Parts: sequence; structure tokens; C-alpha cells
Amino acid sequence: MSPVSGRGLHHVTAVATDPTRNLAFYRDVLGLRLEKRTVTHEDPGAYHLIYGQNRGLPGGHLTFFSWPSSAPAPRRPDETEFVSFAIDPSTFGWWEEHLGRSSVDCRRGALPSGEAALLLEDPDGLKLALVGGTAGWAADSAMPAPAAIRGLHAVALSLRAADLMAAILTRVLGYRATGRYGDWSGFAAHDEAGGAFWLHHRSEDGRARLGAGALHHVAFRARDGVHQADIAARLGRLFGIEAGPVKDRFYFRSVDFRGPDGILIEIATDGPGLLIDERPDDLGRRLALPPDLEMRRAELLRLLPPLD
Repeated sequence: MSPVSGRGLHHVTAVATDPTRNLAFYRDVLGLRLEKRTVTHEDPGAYHLIYGQNRGLPGGHLTFFSWPSSAPAPRRPDETEFVSFAIDPSTFGWWEEHLGRSSVDCRRGALPSGEAALLLEDPDGLKLALVGGTAGWAADSAMPAPAAIRGLHAVALSLRAADLMAAILTRVLGYRATGRYGDWSGFAAHDEAGGAFWLHHRSEDGRARLGAGALHHVAFRARDGVHQADIAARLGRLFGIEAGPVKDRFYFRSVDFRGPDGILIEIATDGPGLLIDERPDDLGRRLALPPDLEMRRAELLRLLPPLD
């Protein structure tokens, strides 16, 4: 039985505390575009900030739930989870100087495969890497064109049950293995623009508890509801994993399940998409609310801190 055709990463969501500080870092320092400022569905008094550079097209977004009361995620000496972005490899020096001028510490390092990378952290401690690559975002950045971030390159998870996650990636989500590097395994989406995946095979207990600076969940793309249902059914047949009910997130439909070590994984549809309620040039400029929350706009604007 062949794998369901995968489309790569839909989005990666992490936890932030101060939304103003988060925006200042990702928009003003890294040059990403805030493509949607909205709220979390379960807690509309908290921002859900969605960053990209692809003028609202689906795939490859880094998003944040802004929970000011979140304690920092516990750190371990071998902490290995990170999110990486693709840049032109000739601009490493420019990025070192730019980050230095912005008072952001960075250092030269490497991915598990040996690829050169610039390693840094966001204000809440989320580990990031800038890696030479050609991901497929459109040029829509405040950075000089040669230095602009080109797309979400990869996400890395550290799991005790990494072998199970590897099987889900290759047998359900349409990824292919690209190599084993010590305690690391690499994977690539069959859609070359879909983003890579790294798994660290953790020998000790599983992932630490959730907190600021930690990854909340990872979402993979489905073309539509039929494709999404196929993926969910395959999870059940092959692994006995039952996905939850379809949730209407207005910009997409999602189902989720608990993967290895309890990691939350979503399967999200490409549509309706971020352009359902805003034009490309207007993305992220105002608070966007799903219709069922529009009647609470005035209340939510009082609760949410101003971002600009």
C-alpha cells in the first residue's frame, strides 16, 4: 500500500508570552511578514500570530499562541528541538552583522547532516536556525532581497519514540527518509517545497512539559477534506491511532491526534486559506476574527494588547 501523497508542513505553532516583543523580533529582526493577526479559538482573549512571506498562500507558516502567563519551558542540556529557515548561503555574514546590531546572540553551527547554520533563539527561548536553502516563499520581506528569509526549512523534534514518528512520516504523511546521522534521522516531503523534518532519537524520558519557547504542535497539509479523511483513516489502519473530530478553524479545517511522546499533531486543509477575509496587501494589518467572534470585536480589542 503506497503512502498517502503528502504535501509537507502546513504550520508549526509555538508558545510566546509578550505578543509585542514577539512581533518586534519576527517582523522587525527576521523580516517575516505577519500574515494574520487573529485569536486562538479556545481562548479568544489570546493572540494567534501567523508569520510567513508567501502572500497568504498555504504552507510553511510559523505561528504563535501568545499566553502571557506561560512559564518558560524546562530546558535540558541536550535540548535539540528547533525550527529552521532557509536563506541564501552567501548571506551568512550579513545575517551575523544584522543580528549583532539587533542585540540578538547567534553562533555558527551545523545541522545534524553537517550543513552550516546560524543558531539563535527568539525572546522566549525557542531555538531557531538559519540554513542555506531554496525554500519556495515569494519575496515579500522587509529585508534586502538577497538576504530575505526564503521559507520555513524544517522542524526538529526530540522523541523517545522517534521510530514510531518516523514510520508515521514515511507511511502516512508522505515523507521519505534522507539519512541517519548518529542519533538523528532526516526526512523530506515529496513536495520539495513542503519542508524537511528532523527527528532526534532521545534515550531518556520524553519531551518536557509545555511552556514559553516550546513547540505546541506541528501541522501537516491536506489538499482538502477528502485527503484529510484519507490520512486520518490510514493512521487508524496502520497504527491504531484515532484522530479527533474535524474542527473548523475558519482559515482551515483540522483534525488532530496525539503522536509519539504525546506530541500534538494536526492535519490541516489548504483551504479556505488566509485570503478568505483579507486581500494579500492587507494581511496582518488588523485583527481578523472568524464570523462567530465578530460580535465580540470591541470586547476583544479591549482585552488584547495593542501590537503597533
